[in-house]
Amino acid sequence: MRILCVSDIVDRYLYNSDESRNINPDLIVSCGDLPRDYLEFLMSKFNVPLFFVQGNHDNYFPEVSLCGLHRSKFDFTSQHDYTKCFAGVNIDGKLVTFRGVTFVGFEGCNRYSDGPHQYTQEEMKMKVRKVYWKLFLRKTIFNLGVDVIVTHAPPYGIHDNTDIVHTGFKAFIDIMERFKPKYLIHGHTHIYDIRESKVSDYKGTKVINCYGYYVLDLP
Repeated sequence: MRILCVSDIVDRYLYNSDESRNINPDLIVSCGDLPRDYLEFLMSKFNVPLFFVQGNHDNYFPEVSLCGLHRSKFDFTSQHDYTKCFAGVNIDGKLVTFRGVTFVGFEGCNRYSDGPHQYTQEEMKMKVRKVYWKLFLRKTIFNLGVDVIVTHAPPYGIHDNTDIVHTGFKAFIDIMERFKPKYLIHGHTHIYDIRESKVSDYKGTKVINCYGYYVLDLP
């Protein structure tokens, strides 16, 4: 299965290039901080479903009204109201299986203001532990784990930075050590040097920074 992972910036190659259709994904996964109508565009272009978590700059649901955050940075030159037609699947705090691959998602970043989708280390720890019992039952009863963890922020000490905004979560280290997912994909930390690696290994889990886009092929 091929997954198109996206995060943080509207990638011109995906938007402008017909050649990008050759990516031919089975699923799109967004790690956050992307305009909702851009994600809708990708769903239409590739005609595949979307799983997502929200980033600290997202507000995909109009009932949670925060001044300015719902306005798209992606100009369709259209009068269509996208605020009530978002068709992606929010996997924050949920276990979701697609074509035999199990995902779990966690939105947000380290708390630095009163904005949306921000958590202290302790708050994220409690949020992650709410899914532990589901993962434990899957492992104990069915001998099944989780294949892909989808987050906005990176794990603590992996692809993160030292400033408070971009500090990773220790809870993501804990869940990787306990349940041994094959992949953890995230966004939030921008990559400005093309020589910088997007992929790291942590005790058998591939940690992937999906800034812009990343094509993940699963066996």
